[in-house]
Amino acid sequence: MRSHKSFQERNVILDDGPMPFYFQIKSILRARILSNKLKAGDLVPSEIDLSQEYNVSRGTVRQALLELINEGLIYRIRGKGTFVSEDVGLRELRFKGTIENLITSALEGRIKVLEYKEVMPPPHVAKILRTGTKQMVFQMEVVFSSSKGATRYTIFYLPLHLGKMISRSEIKETTEMILLVEEKSNTKIHHAHQSMNIALADARISENLSIEQKTPIFVIEREYYARNRSPIYMSISYCRPDLYKFKIELTRG
Repeated sequence: MRSHKSFQERNVILDDGPMPFYFQIKSILRARILSNKLKAGDLVPSEIDLSQEYNVSRGTVRQALLELINEGLIYRIRGKGTFVSEDVGLRELRFKGTIENLITSALEGRIKVLEYKEVMPPPHVAKILRTGTKQMVFQMEVVFSSSKGATRYTIFYLPLHLGKMISRSEIKETTEMILLVEEKSNTKIHHAHQSMNIALADARISENLSIEQKTPIFVIEREYYARNRSPIYMSISYCRPDLYKFKIELTRG
């Protein structure tokens, strides 16, 4: 039976919470692979090295590696070791949904605004919003909560003209940003692009989601566009995997 504490070895911490150790290790390795810290063809640390690094049994490590093998991210060569698969960074699943689906999912929970201010955008945000790196944008940080606690921490980026139309006092517990932005801009959101990844919680994220640092989390990035394909705004959400669930209905085309 586990003792109720975090395990630390070589500055690596696994949280002794509801998420199994093998899943945490798998998520950490997956994040390293998808972020190119472990590149295609690289040798993955051995079961012994990983078990020592995370202070867990080899069986726990073996389960994490087997799941990564089943996902196609790594492969084994007998007598040589385990390696990162080729072109893993290019793998992509595409699903289609509706803006109404996004509105419905966002209405599940309460909103608390942490900060709303003008900032210089990160380079990839400036590229998406087509503002240029020297033009300010509005940044809004919010936390979404359910009865079980904080479920996701989201940063919205709005072009300067749009940000000036929205005041912090207008954001209520049940406000849905899509509807508010459409009202203020007088523009219907025609489509959105969404990507999802796995990362490890840093100090800011862990504080806002009430989780340990380096806990694996879902990262969802969304870009919202008008019919003419001009960007309206974007968001980056950091979600607790134990409280934020995804349900996708797949049908034949």
